[in-house]
Amino acid sequence: MESEAALSARLDTSKWTLREALKSLETQGLIRIRSGPGGGASITEVSASTANELLWNFCFSRDLSVANIYALRKLLEPALAREVTPLLDAATLARLSATAGRCCSQRPEGRGVAEREDELDFHNLLAAVSPNPLLRFLIEFLNGLLLKVVAAQHHDPALAGIDINYHGHDYHLELIDAFHARDAERAEAVMYAHMQAAERYMGELTALSQRAGGHQNEETRDL
Repeated sequence: MESEAALSARLDTSKWTLREALKSLETQGLIRIRSGPGGGASITEVSASTANELLWNFCFSRDLSVANIYALRKLLEPALAREVTPLLDAATLARLSATAGRCCSQRPEGRGVAEREDELDFHNLLAAVSPNPLLRFLIEFLNGLLLKVVAAQHHDPALAGIDINYHGHDYHLELIDAFHARDAERAEAVMYAHMQAAERYMGELTALSQRAGGHQNEETRDL
């Protein structure tokens, strides 16, 4: 970047204001500031985790719904499944099977958020194979956002005692079969059905939580 004096002149601001602004950018991980001779501010490569955190903050200030998230997942995940079917090697297929196996082995008792982490990790493994960096980022971002929603539901007192697990591993096993067969069309169809079922389930949980919250509000008014 330009020197402090040059930036201050071009932006028509004091050096103190400029330093505060640069410090804020450094805190966000967008630039790096080096002191001493030859130092100054330089633009850093933003990691996916940093970009995700910034976007999550943006999303949480909006009234996003499960339907909003799945509107994108239903578009992106089937396209991803079709794209990576011919690209999956034996090692990745083994990792996918192991991830699905962790969910299946715990199915009788359920593991709440931990199970959903495994299920979403399955999708992140697929995203990592995609040659499209934007598709990888968007899918990983949506999965991270969804996991935060799941974690909030898991701690929602209105859902206490309710099995909040969605057993998406059944679809994962079907997907693995399609991947082994190199059947991209089938993988795409199974993934779309998976997204539809997941959206219905998450929607039901959200509606249940909202109804319980409304009932509690009515009881409070009656006191």
